[in-house]
Amino acid sequence: MSNFDTEHSNLENNPPILKLPFEILEYCWGYLRRQDLFQVSRVSRLFWYTSRSRIFQSLTITLPSTDMLPFSQNLIRLSTNKALKTLEHAATRITSFYSDPSAGELWDMVQDWTIATAPAIRSNIFLFVRSQEKNLATRSVDDIFPFVSCSRNLRSLELVRMNLGRQQWVIIESLPVLEALRLISCLFPPSSHLVRPLKLKELAIAGDSFGPRSIEEPLVSVLCNPAYLEKLTLIDFLITHTILAALSSMAPFPHLTYLSIFITSPSGDHFFRFLAATPALATLRIFPWSANITPPHPLPALSSLRSYDGYPNLLSYIVPGRPVDCVCLVLMMVTTDGDQPDYAIHTELVSTVRDISLSAIPVRKLAIEYFLPTLDNLAAIAKHLPDLHYLALGLISGPPPLTPEDIIALSESSSEFSLDHVGEPLDTVDTIQVR
Repeated sequence: MSNFDTEHSNLENNPPILKLPFEILEYCWGYLRRQDLFQVSRVSRLFWYTSRSRIFQSLTITLPSTDMLPFSQNLIRLSTNKALKTLEHAATRITSFYSDPSAGELWDMVQDWTIATAPAIRSNIFLFVRSQEKNLATRSVDDIFPFVSCSRNLRSLELVRMNLGRQQWVIIESLPVLEALRLISCLFPPSSHLVRPLKLKELAIAGDSFGPRSIEEPLVSVLCNPAYLEKLTLIDFLITHTILAALSSMAPFPHLTYLSIFITSPSGDHFFRFLAATPALATLRIFPWSANITPPHPLPALSSLRSYDGYPNLLSYIVPGRPVDCVCLVLMMVTTDGDQPDYAIHTELVSTVRDISLSAIPVRKLAIEYFLPTLDNLAAIAKHLPDLHYLALGLISGPPPLTPEDIIALSESSSEFSLDHVGEPLDTVDTIQVR
């Protein structure tokens, strides 16, 4: 028994809450927001001891990026200098944390890291500014990223708007228990990656349509290891086609149970070939703004599929005869691919509901986006789906513009990507944040 345990058990005059077992207190802290945990940790040594694992479970660092002011070179230089000072402050704080021997126990409590570079206002006028911004971003990554390897129990890593060179991939490979990796609007320089596949259970790659951004097929085989991958989210408008082409030629993924994906018309054949290599798939989500594709050949058995989220045309090939009990329909579909896609509302809901009723088991949950509340549509739901326990109807509105923030938010809300390592999940609030 440690000195702290002995001290805790011997203080008979402690208030009742201080006499509770550590496990009970740690469970209670799981219901608090991160800001409240900071306050709790300052109450007593016992509260600090039992709350610190949750406080240091997740670290978030936002690295600075220069503000682009295209009409004043002086203001641009001032902004760049300020960002450099902020970076030095960030590096100092992280260095202090990981250089303190007494904090070694806290390092091992870190299980989730998020490293993001702040978005910048870009200018096409001054090449000097773009060069300064690139140098600043490179220095930010080089100064901060090596500290990732200090957290030996790191399970989840999220990287946002980063240029991933070979140094970063070597550090990622060195993480002994890493099982979840999220790459948001990242750049993948050619031939900078590793050769040996990672052992990831969860992978998410998301990004907007602002480029250029590309990925080499060998990197796909490094990130997507068929022997380990269980959850996959691909919502990058520029590189999903390349990733699907690589996945469709790889070995089967026997453990993949979750797939959330953005599909373009040219990617349709690759998608269906990949789908045939996922026999354990339980959740399939076709991301909104995908092309409205249909399979050229009969689909594989997919005997474990329980949840479908996507367009109604593909639903008629997916749900009937399979044990699907949860369906989410998006009735506003993209009708053309290109810079200015057209949208159309699917109006034949009665036949779609009839297809849903052909599931091998009763459908319990149904959500419909862009729903037209007519008597026929409501009557069809009541007639063909009598076992519904949950019904959510989103009424028709105009097609909203898709921004980079929307892409990231949608991928986070639907991918079920976060890992519950300790008790109940907490609100996501930065533990270390530098702006």
